[in-house]
Amino acid sequence: MSSNTNQQGGFKKDLRKIDIWSLALGSIIGWGCFVMPGTSFLPKAGPIGSIIGLMVGAIIMCIICISYGYMIRKFPLSGGEFVYADSAFGKKHAFVCGWFIVLAYWSLIPLNSTALAMISRYILPGSPFSFGYLYTIAGWDVYMGEIILAYAFIIGLGIVNIKGIKSAGWFQTLVAVALVGSVIIAFVGVMMTKPDFSNLQPYFLEGQSSVTSIVAVMAFAPYCFVGFDCIPQAAEEYSFSHKAALGLMVGAILVGGLVYCAVVFITSVVNPWAPMLASNPDWATGEMVMQSIGYIGVVFIGIAMLCAVVASINGFYIASSRLMYSMSYADALPSKFGELSSTGTPKNGIIFMMVLALIAPWFGRQVLSWIVDMTCVGAAMGFTYTCASATIIAKRSGDTKQMWISALGIVVASIFLIITFIPGMPGFLSVPSFIILGIWAVLGFVFYLKIKDKYIDGKWKGVSVEQILYRKGEEEKANS
Repeated sequence: MSSNTNQQGGFKKDLRKIDIWSLALGSIIGWGCFVMPGTSFLPKAGPIGSIIGLMVGAIIMCIICISYGYMIRKFPLSGGEFVYADSAFGKKHAFVCGWFIVLAYWSLIPLNSTALAMISRYILPGSPFSFGYLYTIAGWDVYMGEIILAYAFIIGLGIVNIKGIKSAGWFQTLVAVALVGSVIIAFVGVMMTKPDFSNLQPYFLEGQSSVTSIVAVMAFAPYCFVGFDCIPQAAEEYSFSHKAALGLMVGAILVGGLVYCAVVFITSVVNPWAPMLASNPDWATGEMVMQSIGYIGVVFIGIAMLCAVVASINGFYIASSRLMYSMSYADALPSKFGELSSTGTPKNGIIFMMVLALIAPWFGRQVLSWIVDMTCVGAAMGFTYTCASATIIAKRSGDTKQMWISALGIVVASIFLIITFIPGMPGFLSVPSFIILGIWAVLGFVFYLKIKDKYIDGKWKGVSVEQILYRKGEEEKANS
């Protein structure tokens, strides 16, 4: 590949530490943080069981992210898990890993955009965007007004990303800070009313042991904290040492865990939580905040939810387009996705993700949730590949301590992957999700057969993905 075939610009090293931390946190905290306390956490574990389970889950995810930090230092390249899998297992494994993670990242863009409609239904009187009823799919009513709302954010955030990583980074930081600030204000507001802490009783779900309660919420860890793995996708755009990446990931996960716990706490402390859930409120967290500090508190929770949704969309735009860029440069995807614009962004990848995201809302939120449930397999697969790759690379390099830490990460990540196939577990896939998983796997196999000669046996034959991307970096330096 000539030095100027695809490279119009070159990645700009404009991401500060606060931007990278915000990228991870904003991708970790989605709208579910403000809904799951009433729908998933408290019904399965009670308040203290949920809080302990969430924080233990966060610590477990930190064990996995140690391998990510190690691999970022070894391979400071865009592409993340795709590059790591190739470094240890070769191009076939890299393609499998990348194929499933691309879908995982993309699907969270339209899913979060449809969450905006849910937020408007919770926060705004009269659900002003629920106009222009079209049809119902899988029990979800599709309205033209809500599609327009989703379109506005999908297109708007796509444009922010096309303009350059600096603007996207600043935007992500602003939104992440507003998210945390809004949760803090709501938490302090509830605490100032001096709630009765006896409302937290029973601390664990009655009828099961405290350990079972904690484990029930721990099992949600890969779904609650997926997003920190967006950090390695932008590894070529750091304006600081790659050694700092691990600390930023750990910090984002722990702060994310505290945000989850704060929302669980304010949901369960205002009134006795068990009778509250028995009354089947539409939105338990919002109802409790309303009863405690009034509509102003609900407004701040609504702002936090909006920030969480917007930050997630922005973060996954960044992650998915960088992953596609690296796969394209290694001939695993069409070459158009390997081009950088004059602003240093993989513009074609962003536009492609935007167009696909604009199609998705027409299928309704329930269908999208089936896709996202299936893509948890991709996220867990990325965790497992990264830990396994780090184990092998550490062994080759004589880093014994890192090798054993990464080996522990393999065990944990593998469990997260396996539970998606075990009936009764929180991550167990629904029948529609299994069908979509099968379809995506078949599409990947067919696509792989089509690109195999170019990807495996073409001009990059015998050259690893990280070597390809390293050459690309040297070309950029020579052209700059």
